[in-house]
Amino acid sequence: MKIAVTGGSGFIGMAVINFAKEAGHEIWSFDHADGNDILGDLSDLKGAEAVIHMAGLLGTHELFEDSERAVEVNIKGSLRIMQWCIDNGAQYTDIVMPDVFPSIYTATKIASMRLARALHHSRKLRCSHVRAFNVFGPGQKWGPGHPQKIIPTFVMAALNKQPIPIWGDGTQGVDLVYVDDVARILVQATGWDDDKVYDAGTGLMWTVNQVADAVELVVGSGYHRLHLPMRDGEIPTKIKATGDGWDRVARPTYEAWQLKRTVDWYVNQSKIK
Repeated sequence: MKIAVTGGSGFIGMAVINFAKEAGHEIWSFDHADGNDILGDLSDLKGAEAVIHMAGLLGTHELFEDSERAVEVNIKGSLRIMQWCIDNGAQYTDIVMPDVFPSIYTATKIASMRLARALHHSRKLRCSHVRAFNVFGPGQKWGPGHPQKIIPTFVMAALNKQPIPIWGDGTQGVDLVYVDDVARILVQATGWDDDKVYDAGTGLMWTVNQVADAVELVVGSGYHRLHLPMRDGEIPTKIKATGDGWDRVARPTYEAWQLKRTVDWYVNQSKIK
């Protein structure tokens, strides 16, 4: 299959491209890094039989300061990709998230998914949706200009012997899923067009405190944590995949080597710097 990936130079996008190539697909990136923009000329999508749409503005508390731009990119930009797929007979696969946080990002992603569903039922958009949980793996960015994701935030704090920042009391529940599993499900989801949701999560729930324990064990640092107030756009909640779509795609699993490999990547990055 010929597949275009919006946001293909991002963390998950690069994993998608690698997986798709190994599976024998013809795949390419449509990204700012390639000089493309989902709000601009879409001609570089030409020839795609499916589009995996991941381009957008990321963030939780960060997007409250850029909400209009988030709406423009994450909703209008997504709508333009959907319409391109309708006009060109291509399948549309998007990456969505659990509807749990009162954040700008969640609002735009849920709105985008509902637009896809409306166009599926009324304009014959061939689509599927991959619901990603707490994705981690080598290559995930951290630091200024990047959203604060749980694994890189915890790992980099531990490596630098700084307090691990935990927003809230740490009893919140998360579902850790390795990036290669998310990439696999995104590529497999292009094979269906019936508006079905596929869970990219393990179905296992960790507390945030347990994640910190696991990171500290792998890094080898001592117990040192800093509990902070919850950030804008977040509420204490417990999240895990429920198994949507696992009748078609294999359920992801968590393995200890995944965290070890991820930590090793950050260690190597620190050495390079």
